[in-house]
Formats: sequence, C-alpha cells, structure tokens
Amino acid sequence: MRKVLLIVSALLLFVSMGLACPSESLPDPTPDPAPDPTPDPVEPEPDPIEPEPPPHTGAWVDEVIITVEESPQAAVLKLKMGILDIYTSPTVTTGIVEEIGDHPDVEYVIDYGSFCEFRFNTYRNPITKEPVFRDGRLNPFAIPEVREAVNWLIDRQHIVDEYLDGRGVPRWTALGTRFTDHLVRYPQIVTAIEEYYAPDPDKAAAIINAEMQKLGALRVGGMWYYKGQPVEIIIVIRSDNPPFPAAGHYIADRLEALGFTVTRLLRTGPEAIPLWWGDPADGLCHIVTLGWRTSAVPRDQVGTLVQMHTHRYASPWWAILEEQLLDFPELAEAARRLTDKEFTSMEEREELFETALWEAMRFSNCVWLADIGGITPFRHNVALAADVAGGVYDPMWAHTIHFHDDGEPLAGGTLRMAMHRLLLLPWNPVDGSAWWYDLFVVRRALGDAGTLPDTRDGLHWPQRIQAAKVYVRDGLPVDVTHDWLTLEFVPEIVVPPDAWADWDAVEQRFITVAERSPQGATAVRKSVVTYPADIFAVPLHDGSTLSIGDFVMSMIMAFDRGKEASPIYDAGHKGAVAGFLNTFKGVRIASLDPLVIETYSDIWHLDAELNVATWFPTYGTYSWTGFWHMITVGWLAEKNAELAFSHGKAGALGVEWMDYTRGPSILILKKWLDWAAAENYVPYAPTLGQYISADEATERWANLQNWYADKGHFWVGNGPFYLEAVYPEEKIVHLKRFEDYPDPSDKWLFLLQPLQ
Repeated sequence: MRKVLLIVSALLLFVSMGLACPSESLPDPTPDPAPDPTPDPVEPEPDPIEPEPPPHTGAWVDEVIITVEESPQAAVLKLKMGILDIYTSPTVTTGIVEEIGDHPDVEYVIDYGSFCEFRFNTYRNPITKEPVFRDGRLNPFAIPEVREAVNWLIDRQHIVDEYLDGRGVPRWTALGTRFTDHLVRYPQIVTAIEEYYAPDPDKAAAIINAEMQKLGALRVGGMWYYKGQPVEIIIVIRSDNPPFPAAGHYIADRLEALGFTVTRLLRTGPEAIPLWWGDPADGLCHIVTLGWRTSAVPRDQVGTLVQMHTHRYASPWWAILEEQLLDFPELAEAARRLTDKEFTSMEEREELFETALWEAMRFSNCVWLADIGGITPFRHNVALAADVAGGVYDPMWAHTIHFHDDGEPLAGGTLRMAMHRLLLLPWNPVDGSAWWYDLFVVRRALGDAGTLPDTRDGLHWPQRIQAAKVYVRDGLPVDVTHDWLTLEFVPEIVVPPDAWADWDAVEQRFITVAERSPQGATAVRKSVVTYPADIFAVPLHDGSTLSIGDFVMSMIMAFDRGKEASPIYDAGHKGAVAGFLNTFKGVRIASLDPLVIETYSDIWHLDAELNVATWFPTYGTYSWTGFWHMITVGWLAEKNAELAFSHGKAGALGVEWMDYTRGPSILILKKWLDWAAAENYVPYAPTLGQYISADEATERWANLQNWYADKGHFWVGNGPFYLEAVYPEEKIVHLKRFEDYPDPSDKWLFLLQPLQ
C-alpha cells in the first residue's frame, strides 16, 4: 500500500558562545617586564559556522530514464529485483496484486481514472442518409437503434468480473462512477439508466433483427446478407489494453450469434490507429475497442459527455456526428447548453444532464463498459503524489517524485521508470500525440502552467501566477474553497472596448470588442490574474527567459489555426475555434509591470478555482507548453506545406505529422530554424512585432540553434525536467533535472498528505 509520508522541516539554529574573563589594567611607569615563561593559555577560535546550503530546487531526482515494458508481470519482477523504480502504466492484469503480494520492496496505489468503451463507426451517406460506406457495403451501426440495442446485448458486470479480475465498476454513461456528478449530484439518473438498460439479449436481438429487415437485409441459414453479400462486421480489438482483447471477443461472439459475419482484427494501440482514425467513409472497421484516461479529478464531467457524444472532438469519427446529431436535437442542445454554461441554477443543470444522458444512450455512438481500477507499483523507497483519478500518469508526478529514507526526501539519484507504451505518435506542442503515455512525459515534466490541480480533489493551486480575482454574475452557483483567490458576485460585467475579442487572419491583428460588438458586450465571468514581478525572468530550457511575446503568440494561435485565411489554417480546428468564439468575450493585457491579464467569457465553472484563466503559454487540447520561437519553426514548416501540426492536415497535405523530437521532421525544422535566424524572423509581425524586439528575436534564435546543436531536437520547455534525448528505436526517453527551475523542490509535497 502507498505510504503516507510526513515531511518534517527542521531549522537548525547555530549558537556560538565565547567565554570572556574580564581584567583591569593600570598604567605602569616601569618598563615592560620580561615575558612570562609560562604564557597565558590562548583561547581557541570558535568552530566556523557552516553556511546553510541553499534549498534544493526543481525536481528531486537528477534524471529519469523511461523505457518500455509491455508485460506487467515482468515489470513487477524487475521492481522486486531493483532493476526498476516505478511502473507507470496502471495495470489490471489478472493476479498482479497477488504477484506483488507482501513483498517488502514493492508497494502500489490504485486509481479509477481509466475507462473503456466500444465505439462505433456511425458513417452514413450525409446526402442520401443511406447506411452504406463509400464502396456500398452496409453499415448496420449507422442506425441508432442498432447501436442502442448493444447496451442490452452485453453484460457489463460480466466484463468487470471476468476480464478485469473484479477490479472495476460497470459504467453506463459518460459520468465516471467514482466522481461527484455520478456519486453525489445525479445518482438517481444513472440508476434509472442502469435499470432500463440492464442486460436483455433477447430484447437486443429482436431490435437488431427488426432493423436489419428494414434495411433490406435477408437472413439465410442463420446469417445476414445484403445485396447477395454476407453482412460483415469488422471489429478492431486492442490486444494490449485490459479488458481487451477478451471483452472484444465477447462482443464479437454475441454479434456472430445474431447472424453477422465478424472479422476480428487484433491490434496494439499504434497498429489500430490507421484503421479507426482515418476517413470513416472507407469503412476499415465498424467497431473499435478503446480505453481512455482522466488525468485529474474531474470537478465537472460536462467535458467528457460532450467530447464523447458530440462532434467537438477533433477526429474524423467524431466530425460526422455533427450531421447525425440533427436527428437528436435534444442531445445536441443539452450538450451545447451544458458546454456553454447556459444555465443559472443546479436544478437547471440537473435537467440538462438528465436529457443529455438519456439521449446519449439513445444515440449510443459509443457503449460504455467499465471504470477500471488501475494498479501502479513502485519501489518502497519511492514516493510521489498519486492522483485519485489519474494515478501517477499526470499531472503532478514530476513535481513530487523522489527517493526517501524512512519518509525523509533525498535529493538526487537516477529514477528508472517503465511504461507499457512510449513514443507512439509524433510529439509537437500544437497538435501532437494525445496518448497518455506521451502526455505523461511532456505535459508536466517538460512544461509548466499558471495553475496546477490538487491530486486529491481536482481544485487548482497557483503555480506561475501570484494572485487572481474572479467575478461572476449574481445568482450563479459558484463556490470558492481556497483563499489564494477571491470570488465576487456582481450584477453586470462589462467587457472593455479595447479587449481583444477575435482575430483577423488577413491583417494579422486582433479584433477588439469595439469592432466586433459596436453596441458593447457583457460577460458572465471575468478573471483577473496578476503574475509575479519576476515572471519575465522565468528561465526556459534553452537559456532564454519567458517574455510577453510568448503569451501573445499563444493567444494568436488559439484563433488563427481555425481561420480560413490563416497561413496555417487547419480545417479540423475550424469547429473548435467557432465553438470557442460562441462564448469568448475578450482578453485584455491590463498591465505589463506587473503582468495582469483580464479574461471575459460566458463560460464559467462551479468552482472559482477553475474560473481562473491564466493564458500561460500553452497550446492544443492538452495544454502543452510552448514558446514563440520554438513554435515558429513548426509554424514555418506548416506554412510552407512541408510538415503539419495535426494528423488530419498531415494526411490532407501528404506530409509528415510534425515531430519536434525525432524522425524526418528534424531536418525540415532545422532548415526553417536557420532561415528564421538569418532573417531574425518574427511571425505575425503586425501584432507580435509590438511585443518582440529585434534583440529578443536575435537572442531566441541563437539560443534555439545552440540547443539544437547540443540536444539534436527542438523541444524547449520550462518544466522541472528538460528533454535530454529521445531514442525512438529503443523506445527510451531521457530526462534531466533543470537546475535553473525556480521553485523549491518541496513546494508540492503537501499533496502527499490526505485532505483534512
């Protein structure tokens, strides 16, 4: 079991004491006497006081060597032997707890942040609405009633008991079973859904048979045929992710029993991607078995509901849902209102959730299976903050992991870490790999953020900001827990006319509120963040320091990629930007000394701590840290159609998906780095030119050139670790402690204590 460490700081007070014997001296007119042959004893000098060493900063350990170990059993054996220090892929393999047993050198933590599903390819011809793929093959799962029936076809408890060794919880909805929306707010809704969709294979068979007949399919000899051909169901089954492959074969068996011809494609995660991440019209598969992970305790699970059941997730299988949701207007509207926070009370929120959850079951573009109890084993002399939901995957491992001696943290050492998978997809800070195996490394170890979440309850604490004030409209159900910020309710929030509300991709300048809304604009929420006085002294890994240009570049990119006139327009990002602009009202840099940023929005959250918008320079859905010069080398490569930030655009252009760390991308990025340095280039010059001086540009390009010459890659961060090297063939990542990281190492150790 996980040890609870109590870190006790001791302040040593050195007191030196000298004993003096006073004596009187009278004038003596006689000459000095001869020296006394027995001199007075010489009082010894006090021992010199050793100066107290400066506090240890940044990461506790000197370096982290991350390798791949696909077998949890082998990982446990290596932990017992002392070959590994931690295995960071939560495993549910049968018998793994028994293998760890009472071994004195191995402990483990359990989390419930992983969950799994069957996801359907719902493609239908968007014009004719025919449920057929581009080549004319029938797609039964284009029919919502067929998808919904799968809920009755399967037994989730059986999946948990048989394929997860009992270490899980059956799941019916987008709400994680261990978190507040499920447990506290809406248990009655979920219970009703569970009862209605309880296993009933006969009901499932009757519905599916009826729908197949409506489609014109014929059952001959117990097998379904369509236009003379067997109705084939292709299932991509993960071979490396419990409860799969067993649960994948389980659904395949049941579909075969209904008369379908089932083709089972067992694939590892990387092997499965080409079959389900591409154009759904190709019909490369009908069902894919997927696993997901919640990185931190969710205070509000609207995001999961919307991401999993609507078109707001940037992938082709999700994009087609926009047209199909026209047949489910109640789901679309409830999801939109929950996303855009168009409610004013918890009662209204509950009504929207009830509609959305029931309609999502009818829509069933995916069928939920289980929340998974993941086990993360580590050596007895290792400690770190493990998230209740995310385990040790993210987000605070890099700030807290250390060796210890009976609870006392030890500075230094090499941490030997293994993961189930690593380096699966390209790494770039704008739209790179979304695999948790990769995010585990880059998001927190190499980068930073304005605020960071508490691993115990999901509330945020300040990291790179000094203070925050949150204003929300009167009557909204917002609470504040911590005293590092203030919350104020106001009758009206007026957006300043000079705030930036949109982006003109042609003129490369921000559009103000006065231009976008000449009649004026109001907002539901206002966030005012004050940064420390030394924020622009924060060091980056390549020797640069943070600048206002980094903030403004990040702001620009939040808009620009979704604008058709942009030199880096990405069609897959257009919907996300449009959705963002529906509720975004403006951002204003109110001061540069100190840096103060105001944000105005109609989006708000139930916790004041989550309403703080920092604009610390991060990119993409998963908030990877990036800085203007390292972003620009990729920007230039995409602008010139040689690489692309996103997988979708890379496919459309027929170029490499950009990778800042390895592969063919490196030489292309190097070419554009050299060009930018020669030109002393500043992107988006009409705007960024006001914030980035020629001297800063010269320094940044020189630093990045030196960094590349030394490291051979372009990943520049500012986290507690820097990327020393990536070895793609060997699947090894080498991180080293960033010695200039400004925070004391014990800053986040309070997370190891239980909440009071």
